[in-house]
Amino acid sequence: MPDYEVVPDEEAGKITRRRQAKPRLPTLTIERYGGRLIYFWFGMRFGDLMKLFKRGRFSFTLNCIPDTLLLFVWVPWNSMLYWISEAKYKKRAEAVKLDRPPVFVIGHWRTGTTLLHDLFSVDPNLAYPTTYECFFPHHFLLTEGTLPKVMKGLLPKKRPQDDVPVGFDRPQEEEFGMMMLGQGTPYITCAWPRLGPAMSDYLDFKGVPEAGRKKWADAYMWLFRRLVLKHGGKRLVMKTPANAARLKLLHELFPDARFVYLARNPLNVFPSTVKLWRALYSVQGLHNPPNLDPWLDDYVLDMFARLTEAYEEDRHLIPDDRLVELRYEDFVKDPVASMRDIYRRLGLGGFESAEAPMRDFLTERSEHQVSSYEMPLPLKRKIVERLKPYIDRFGYREKVEKVLAAKPKPAAPTTNRPSRPGTRASAQCG
Repeated sequence: MPDYEVVPDEEAGKITRRRQAKPRLPTLTIERYGGRLIYFWFGMRFGDLMKLFKRGRFSFTLNCIPDTLLLFVWVPWNSMLYWISEAKYKKRAEAVKLDRPPVFVIGHWRTGTTLLHDLFSVDPNLAYPTTYECFFPHHFLLTEGTLPKVMKGLLPKKRPQDDVPVGFDRPQEEEFGMMMLGQGTPYITCAWPRLGPAMSDYLDFKGVPEAGRKKWADAYMWLFRRLVLKHGGKRLVMKTPANAARLKLLHELFPDARFVYLARNPLNVFPSTVKLWRALYSVQGLHNPPNLDPWLDDYVLDMFARLTEAYEEDRHLIPDDRLVELRYEDFVKDPVASMRDIYRRLGLGGFESAEAPMRDFLTERSEHQVSSYEMPLPLKRKIVERLKPYIDRFGYREKVEKVLAAKPKPAAPTTNRPSRPGTRASAQCG
């Protein structure tokens, strides 16, 4: 399966985390595109795990059996810890005041939502869901002070799609928490990628019965209340790209919420998203290798179109003073100035205490490298045609036409491509 990444000449041909020496036991060798990562599924309760196995018709491959068996060692504890946590914290969580509307960072995957979320996260006046809270939502109120110290070696240092640091205390997408709670999400595709896309209707809830939508909303509020309690009532900044297609539901739940939407040139977003899902489906699949060739490109393009169409359909619900739209290309020219403008337009306040931490964060990330990609011309044309409304509304027409008119570069190999140094699998998607 091609990932379209252009590999620098000095890295080509080297054995890396993605290009390994020929295995001695192919039947038992797991394809780990991007590196090893603990299964998400460790955060589920036992009943939800069994439903997950049933959904995939128990189609485990032999090479995944050892890691799958480990789930039975830990997952039953989630239920016991959940009961203890609820006995201790349920009344407090249900009574917590929700008087500080959240900020939702939205936009398609790989449009810069993680960078935006990270900049919000260093503001001492704000809070965010951590990786631990999203991976173990049932009992983080009880265990976050101890278990992350024990389990910190299970996470890689970098994400699969770039060199962004990860850790249990880092900002994370609440969508993973919803998945651990057994709720519908397209991310469930990670479990059984050979079977193709799953639960795509939960991107925008079109096709989901009202009872399913209400169940999802109730679970979201269950999680949100416990996050507010954990973070002392601070305003939460939530980041899940799929939420761009859920404005109607989120507006119902949080009428005064603020939203920041990021757009980016789709000819850059598309291949980066392919690389992202290829990595996660490889390391999270309960059967392996994931065999993505028949469907991944079409899936990424369909979800891109579906997400942006749903966003355009419902963005009128959000008042102008509670929604900021900006392009990634403009945002990264001066991130601090962009953040200052976001704070002003959304009436968040407190930017003075956040500016210095933001500048420090950007200094630490100054060596971050952005991958480059090259796709076949027919695929580029297909993307541009399918996403025409998005391209025109956000002002990318001139750029994409220039790319389409450019002389094609020589094709690069698309199998067993090495990664840039330091890239490994993690969970953040934006």
